[in-house]
Amino acid sequence: MTLKKIDYDFQHKALAYDTTPNYQPCIKLSFFFNKLPEVSYEQFHRHWETVHADLTIATRDFKVCKIQRYVQFHQTPEMREQAKELGLQQIEFDGCSEIWVKTWQDWMAFYKSPEYAKALAPDCKHFMAMPISVMVGQDNLIFGHAIPGEGGKDGVTTETLKSR
Repeated sequence: MTLKKIDYDFQHKALAYDTTPNYQPCIKLSFFFNKLPEVSYEQFHRHWETVHADLTIATRDFKVCKIQRYVQFHQTPEMREQAKELGLQQIEFDGCSEIWVKTWQDWMAFYKSPEYAKALAPDCKHFMAMPISVMVGQDNLIFGHAIPGEGGKDGVTTETLKSR
């Protein structure tokens, strides 16, 4: 099937049909989950941002398996209420962890490591409801700077916009 191109005058040539997308050099795994019903939001977020975060980056395999980035995205009840103003369907999750790896093999080595099974999986039972949902893919950086040291290319930047 051929892509149907609409007649459009691109403001930023880096985004035109005939350009290569700006995929960043890491695979990103996004894990979406909710708190346990008996756990308060405060307890959920605090445990996740402290104990679980420390358990994650303290594992030997976190370093050995070349995890490039670990980010937590916290959604509070207040932020969920604010999002209703958008009039869009909301994703019903309390949090999302993002892990970046260079290769799928790097992720699988961490995921299958004895430390992951011994420390991280059991800790989830303290604050996180199952099941966990996941998305796996790569970022196509449109606007902003690439993460230093990862080998990615910047997208359109503030400097680029000012020079127009």
